[in-house]
Amino acid sequence: MKTSQNCTGCFLIASPYLHDGNFFRSVVLIIRHTHEGAFGVVINRAGPQRFGDVIEMSDPSWQASSGPDMSSLLASQAESASLGDASDPNKTNESLQIHPDQIYLGGPVNGPVLALHNIAGIGDPCGVDIGEGAENDPAGSKTQLHDHPAEPWGSMSIQWADVPAWVTSDEDHLRLLARRDDAKLRYVVGYSGWGPMQLESELEEGGWLVTPADTDSIFGPCEEVWEKLVRRCGQAIMKDLTPDVPFPSEQQGFDPGVN
Repeated sequence: MKTSQNCTGCFLIASPYLHDGNFFRSVVLIIRHTHEGAFGVVINRAGPQRFGDVIEMSDPSWQASSGPDMSSLLASQAESASLGDASDPNKTNESLQIHPDQIYLGGPVNGPVLALHNIAGIGDPCGVDIGEGAENDPAGSKTQLHDHPAEPWGSMSIQWADVPAWVTSDEDHLRLLARRDDAKLRYVVGYSGWGPMQLESELEEGGWLVTPADTDSIFGPCEEVWEKLVRRCGQAIMKDLTPDVPFPSEQQGFDPGVN
């Protein structure tokens, strides 16, 4: 594993060699990775609250008000659903029914409510450094201007190809997305962060498997995504070693009885 690997727009899949119990069996979507550090969110750890319930607590009419800030209301949630329980970090998911607007726990660092979604133009594209040209973009995305008069934030917008998700923390955006039945959506509170060369060191020690992020995994069932991505990485390694041997697809799963 090269320590210079740029993980922007990729999944980090926790390996058995990762010693940080906060991330046991976690999948982290890396939104930015630069020489200054890395920032991402865990996508497969559902918390105990729903976005609709939090909005109702802060403002029953869903209009602008002087009610409590959403991130303050969720601070206790992130603490109580401790990510640091190494014995069973998924304990908070026991008997938890997952709803479409469930709020996920993005990591051990306190932060605002974020929304990962698939509606282009709302917030920022994950895995794209807007300040750089497309030729330098580690996600391999391309940019183009197009007319979009229906969007309330402008008659022109930029569309990125191959972007696994968009991210926003703007409260107006969060409320707008909550009303969009056509959106793939995941609310997240808290985040995962690494300082300069910290993630590179963990990668070198074998703490993470790395694979490009994809929309289906971000918004799919959180109970299955870790196993699915571990299988994907394992198959990629085996295909490199034995390119002529066929492997089952991710959907087929793994049958230990087949040898």
